[in-house]
This record gives sequence, structure tokens and C-alpha cells, in this order.
Amino acid sequence: MLAGFETTSTVLAYSTYVLAKQPNIQHKLRKEINEYWREGEDELNYEIISDMTYMDYFVREILRMYRISGQASTRQCATATTVCGHQIDKGCVILADVHAIHYSTDLWGPEDPNLFIPERHAVKRHPLAYMGFGVGPRNCVGMRFALMELKLCLARLLHIYNILPGENIEKGM
Repeated sequence: MLAGFETTSTVLAYSTYVLAKQPNIQHKLRKEINEYWREGEDELNYEIISDMTYMDYFVREILRMYRISGQASTRQCATATTVCGHQIDKGCVILADVHAIHYSTDLWGPEDPNLFIPERHAVKRHPLAYMGFGVGPRNCVGMRFALMELKLCLARLLHIYNILPGENIEKGM
């Protein structure tokens, strides 16, 4: 099991990297945050953060492009079966290639899936095209908490600070 503060902090690190490299996205996100975070209010709450559409698109795109846990999508075959002419024995461990799915042009086009475009999440896609937290009954048990924690951290950061690129940002992460 891979969970806890390490995953959220890693996603936040990727988020700040993207925001520093793409000030236009940072501006859109800050604009939405400021629309919802009224002057004089100390905190955001679940209802407010849940209504932020662009924030949701941004977080989904971060998790699509910078997946934290590749092992979350393993399953063990319960009975011998054949899929597309391939025999899968009982007990065989199956791992979905989530990276290939998250970067598939067929699933994430027509724009280049290698480009960070939060708005691509406004389009309804195949239900298995996005596996940021796994899928089905065995998806991440901490998904709702992690998403809320991440969105609240991003909202507070962008409400107070501008994220600027450092001198070595072109070297990447």
C-alpha cells in the first residue's frame, strides 16, 4: 500500500512546477480561487472547493501526467480465462499500463497528450481513460481525502503567493 503525506506532497511539488512554468494556468486557477474565496473569509470548506471546476481539471491533469503510484492498478486473476486470444492463468498478476493509457492519443487527443491542458477534462472520455486513483471497488481508499487536501493546499498557496520559476526550471523535474 502506498499512501499518506508523501503522495500529496509529491503531487503538490509537480503542481508548483507546472504552475511556475505556465503562468497562464496559474492565472486561471487563481482567478477561480478568488471568485470563490470571498474577502474576509478565513477558510474554504468542502462545498466551496468542490464547486471549483478549473481546480478539478487542473488536479486531474496533474494526476494524469504525473502519476504517483504505478502499483495501484495490479490485480490477480481469480480464474483461468482467455482475453483477446491470450490465455491468462489463475493466480497470474495483471498490471495495467496506466502510463500508456494516460498518454494515449486515442483517449486524450486530439491535443497532444504530452501537453499539460487542464481543459481536456471538460470532455467526457472512456471511463477507464483516467486512473489517477485506480478504478473500481479497489481504488484508493484515501482518494476523497487526498483530493480535498490537495485542492485546499493549492487554493491557500495561490490565494497568498505567486509561484515563480527558479533559474533552473528548464532542467525539469
